[in-house]
Amino acid sequence: MLVEDLAGGDIPVSMNGSLVVSTGSCIAVGCRAEDDGETEIVIDDCDRADPSMELVFDGMLRTDSLRLLVRTVLGTVLLEAPVPSRETQLSIRADSTNEPGRIVIGVRQNRLT
Repeated sequence: MLVEDLAGGDIPVSMNGSLVVSTGSCIAVGCRAEDDGETEIVIDDCDRADPSMELVFDGMLRTDSLRLLVRTVLGTVLLEAPVPSRETQLSIRADSTNEPGRIVIGVRQNRLT
């Protein structure tokens, strides 16, 4: 799946065997293989993170339109949410670092000045 601004982002060229790779405007996250079942994806506040899940990304994402979009690599929109600034702090947690069945995208809601 891809996490990016509503207007799109620079998609990473390759996953290189990693669960997560990113550019300044797009985060690619590996999911469970389709044959193995669906992956639940949630957008929530960073402060409500489940500490039992593995932190797989913690950083900034350029979000010029103030809208965060989660989509498949084929372009199907899965989730969309407003974000507080053009540079959004995100944390991504997964229930597995191999083929996660649950991924939580945490958005820092307070503006950083």
